[in-house]
Amino acid sequence: MKKKIGIIGLGNPLQRDDGIGILLLHYLYEHKKSLTKNIDFIDGGTSAMNLLHLLGKFDTVFVIDAVDFKGKPGETKTFSLEEVKNQRMQFFFSTHEPDFLTLTAFLKKIGNLPKQVVFFGVQPKDVTYGNGLSVEITRVFPSIKKQLLKEIKALKTS
Repeated sequence: MKKKIGIIGLGNPLQRDDGIGILLLHYLYEHKKSLTKNIDFIDGGTSAMNLLHLLGKFDTVFVIDAVDFKGKPGETKTFSLEEVKNQRMQFFFSTHEPDFLTLTAFLKKIGNLPKQVVFFGVQPKDVTYGNGLSVEITRVFPSIKKQLLKEIKALKTS
């Protein structure tokens, strides 16, 4: 019986705020001693389809990504796979959505979908090509990290 959590950071660090998922994943990895021991940290980059062989081994998958849900830059939202699929959330997902939703549909079809899939979205300000986060995201980065740790610690793994 699997009871592992897979934390996946998605994004492109060469597109400013789109790299937030990768930066937050690295932050969590650096602070892994404060988290439960049953976590794997996965850099998903920009192609969720590359994760096909990994996701089935987890009970819970927690995806971190820049998500345009029409909020204020740096605002965060946590939502389930069902909310994304049912479009109860009014937002334009990330550039990685089609890959990730296709992947989860395939895993469900073959009976290998994790029990719980949670998304942690950060509203970006600037996803144009360039290095580093926008000023707006940089300003609230400490509070984003604090909220992320809170969400990770609240995950149910049984």
